Amino acid sequence: MATPFGPRPVFPTSDKPSFDLSNNTTLIDGLLHCTLHKKQVCSDCSVDYSTHNFLSRQLAANNQALPPPNPQMAQTIQKLKTEGNDLFRAQNYFDAAQKYTEALNVAMQRPLWDPSATVIEETSVLMSNRAACLLELGKDSEAYWDTEVVTRLKRGWSKGHFRMGRALLGLGRCGQAAAEFQIGASLDPSAKEIKTALEQCSKLV
Repeated sequence: MATPFGPRPVFPTSDKPSFDLSNNTTLIDGLLHCTLHKKQVCSDCSVDYSTHNFLSRQLAANNQALPPPNPQMAQTIQKLKTEGNDLFRAQNYFDAAQKYTEALNVAMQRPLWDPSATVIEETSVLMSNRAACLLELGKDSEAYWDTEVVTRLKRGWSKGHFRMGRALLGLGRCGQAAAEFQIGASLDPSAKEIKTALEQCSKLV
């Protein structure tokens, strides 16, 4: 049965997921094309860069005057995130995860010129929150892949490592879980939940 939160690789695997846009795009005369077929619109690669390329030309004609981030988009993301938080507190984890997924879908529509810090912050928080839901639902493998993204985007965020540790622990990988808990504890020594998880994990290793 397909997951409502998007496809994920089957765990365990030695392969690392790839989130590098450069693997799928190449610049030709300053415009985006698919790497394999060198097309701006490619049905084989399921990409359409025509809108971005059109806007890129317009920006170039206007001395690279970048438009500010769309405030309505930020409001929509925040609204969906708040709804997800409320559902999580009500222990409605499935619907909460769906709200975070909806918010992520909106965040992924941000144009390429929006500040990367904004995109990283939105994506990491939303995926971390969704991972928390997936952990409560017993979907440890799916939670692992969400936290894999989170820890890549925000390596210095203790919560991402804590939730990755929980996912790994649920998958029976106690040694790896302990390593993530240790990273989390080093980043936030005051986090009691990480200390407790590390103590519990050490008894199982």
